[in-house]
Amino acid sequence: MAAQRKIAFVTLVVGLVLGAGLAASFVGSDTGNDGPEASVDQPPELDDSEAGIQQFGSEQAFEEYVQRGHQRTTTRGWWGTGLSAQRFDERAVVDEVQVDMAAGDGTADAAPAPADDGAQPESGGSDIERIAGSNVQVAGLDEPDIVKTDGERFYYSPRVGHVVYREPGPVAEDGVPVREPPEPESHVVDASEPAEPEDIASIDASGELLQTGDRLVVLEESESRIVAFDVSDPADPEKEWEQPLEDSLVTAREADGQLYVVTQTRTSVGMACPITPLGQDNAIECADVYAPETQTTADATYTAFSIDATSGEIDDTVSFVGTGSGTVVYMSENGLYITYTTGTSESELMAAYVEETDIVPEDVEQRVLEIQSYDISDRSKRTEIEMALERWFQSLPEEERHDKREQLYDGFREYLGDHRTELTQTSIVNVGVDDGELSVGESGTVPGTPLNQFALDEYEGTLRITTTIPRTGNAESINNLYVLDSETLDREGNVTGMGEDQRVYSVRYVGDRGYVVTFRQIDPFYVIDFEDPTDPEELGELKLPGFSSYMHPVDDDSVLGIGQENGRVKAALFDVSEPTDPEVGDDLVLDEWQSGIDDTHHAFLMDRRHEVFFLPAGHSGYVVDYADGDLSVATTVEASASVDRARYVNNYLYVFAGEEVIVLDQEEWERTETLDLSE
Repeated sequence: MAAQRKIAFVTLVVGLVLGAGLAASFVGSDTGNDGPEASVDQPPELDDSEAGIQQFGSEQAFEEYVQRGHQRTTTRGWWGTGLSAQRFDERAVVDEVQVDMAAGDGTADAAPAPADDGAQPESGGSDIERIAGSNVQVAGLDEPDIVKTDGERFYYSPRVGHVVYREPGPVAEDGVPVREPPEPESHVVDASEPAEPEDIASIDASGELLQTGDRLVVLEESESRIVAFDVSDPADPEKEWEQPLEDSLVTAREADGQLYVVTQTRTSVGMACPITPLGQDNAIECADVYAPETQTTADATYTAFSIDATSGEIDDTVSFVGTGSGTVVYMSENGLYITYTTGTSESELMAAYVEETDIVPEDVEQRVLEIQSYDISDRSKRTEIEMALERWFQSLPEEERHDKREQLYDGFREYLGDHRTELTQTSIVNVGVDDGELSVGESGTVPGTPLNQFALDEYEGTLRITTTIPRTGNAESINNLYVLDSETLDREGNVTGMGEDQRVYSVRYVGDRGYVVTFRQIDPFYVIDFEDPTDPEELGELKLPGFSSYMHPVDDDSVLGIGQENGRVKAALFDVSEPTDPEVGDDLVLDEWQSGIDDTHHAFLMDRRHEVFFLPAGHSGYVVDYADGDLSVATTVEASASVDRARYVNNYLYVFAGEEVIVLDQEEWERTETLDLSE
C-alpha cells in the first residue's frame, strides 16, 4: 500500500511540474519579474559586451555551459504527457490543423498590396507583362520555395512524395510493374510563350529553391548540401558551387544577391569543437559562440551565415546558444530576429514553491533547498525532492496525509497560475544585417510563445510580436501582443488578454493595423490599431464558427481568412472598414478536409487583376473569385498528383502538381495545356 501511495504522489508531482507548460526567461534582460530566480551559476569567462548575450571567450567556457545546460530538465514543450484530461482536450483541438503559415504575397505588410501581387519583371524582350513570384512575408526578401522564376522561366522542384509513379515501368519476374520513384531533380520550364510552356532542361538537384540573377540555389537537405547552378543559359544549367550542410537547416532568405542561411546544431556533453554546420572549411570556434547571460538547456546552437550567391563564399557568420525547439526566424530589411523558448528547471520550480508555501514544515523545506543546491542533474534533483516529500507524507497520520497532499496540489496549481508569465517566455536575438555583414545586437524577452514568423513584424522603429501563454496551473491560456523597441528590444506597449482559454491560430500585420485570430471552440478575430506604434490598442472583435489559420490583406477594408470549420476548408472575407465593428462579408466552405496552406503559406496565390485566389487541396486546386466581396469557386483544377503551387503568367494560370504543369486560360478558365515533366 505504501508503495502505491508513493507512486501516486510521484505521479502527482511530475504532473504538476509538467503542467507548468513552456518556460522561463532568456538572456539576462530585466523583465521586472519577481518569480523564482535561476539557481544555476552564470557562464564563466564571458567577454564584455553591451548586448544581452556575450561570447564565451574560450572553448572550456562553452563546454561547461553546455554541460550545465544538459543537467537541466525543463518543462518546455510538454503539451500532453502527464497533463490533466482538460489539457488533453485542448491538445486535441490544437491538432485539428498543423499551423505553420500566415503569409505575404511578395509585398511588404507596411503598405497596401499592389495591383498584381508578387509580379516579377520580364527578363528579356518577350511579351510577358506579369508573372507571379513566391508568396513571401516581406517585399524584397525572397524565401525558399519549390517554384521560382526569373521572369520568363520557372524553376520547379517536384516534391517526390507527391509524384504519381507512371506505369508501365520496370517489370518484376512475376510480371507486376515495379513502381520506382523518380530521381530527385528540378526542372526548367520555359514560359516565354505563356500558352505553350516547355520543359527545356533538368537539374540534378532537388529541394527548396532560391533564385537571384543567373544563380539558382538549391537547398538540398536530402543530400546534405547547398548547391548553386548558373542558369544564364537556361537550357544548359551548370553547377557553380556547393557548400556541405552538416546540420539542420532552419530557414533562409535572399536579398540583392546575398543569401542568409540559418542552421541549428544540436549540442551534447563532450561534443567536439569547433561547430561545423557548413563543413570544416567554415568551422566556428566554440570560443566565438555567443551565450545568454542566464543558463539555458543549451541543447542547440544557431548559426546565421551570409553567403554570396554568385561565388558561394561565406562573407560572415554569427552563432549563439539557444534551445532545441520553438525557434522562429523573422527577417526584416534591417536584420534577422531569431527566437527560442527556454524552460524552467523542474526541480527549481518545485523548490521555489516549497520555499514559499507554509504547507511544508521547515526541516523538509531546508532539505528540498539543500537538494536543489547539489551539483547533479535536474532529473536527479527532482527524484530526490520527490523522495523527501514522500518521506514527510509517510510520517503523517493517514487522514492528515491526504489533506496535506490536497493542499500541496491546489497550492502548486495556484502558484503556477500566479507566475505563468514568468514560466513561459520567448527570447529574441537581433542579428543585424548590413551589406552582407552580420552582428549580434541586443536581446529581449516576452511572455508566451509565437506561432510562427508572421507573429513578428518590424514597423516604425518597433518590433511587434504576438504570443500565447498556455494554460498553467489554475490559469487559462491567454494571448498577448507586445511592442518592443527594434534596437534595444525593450518592451514599450502591449495588448493583453485576447482569447482567454484559446491559442493564436494566425497573425497578420498590415501597416498600422494588426489582425489576430485565436481559437478553441469559436474563432475570435481581433483588430489592433498601431496609430501610435508604441501604444497598440484593441479596436474590435468578431466571433464566428471555425478558425482562420492564414490571413491575407485584400485591400484597405478587407482581410481574407483561410482555415477550417467543422473539419472542412473554409475561406472568410472579413470587412474591416469599421475596425471597431468588424464583420464577415462572405464565407465559403469547401468539401475538403485540409488545404495546402495548412503546410506552407507559399501554397497561396492571389491574382488581383482577375480578383481570384488559389487554394490547393489534395489532388484539386480551387480558383476562388472574391470580386465585389462575394466568394465563389470560379473553377476547379483536377490533377493526378497533389496540387502544390500555382503561378500566373500574363493571363494564364500555371498549376504545379507532382510532375504535371497544368495551364488554364484565365479569361475562360479552360485548360489549354498539360505539360508532363516525366517524359
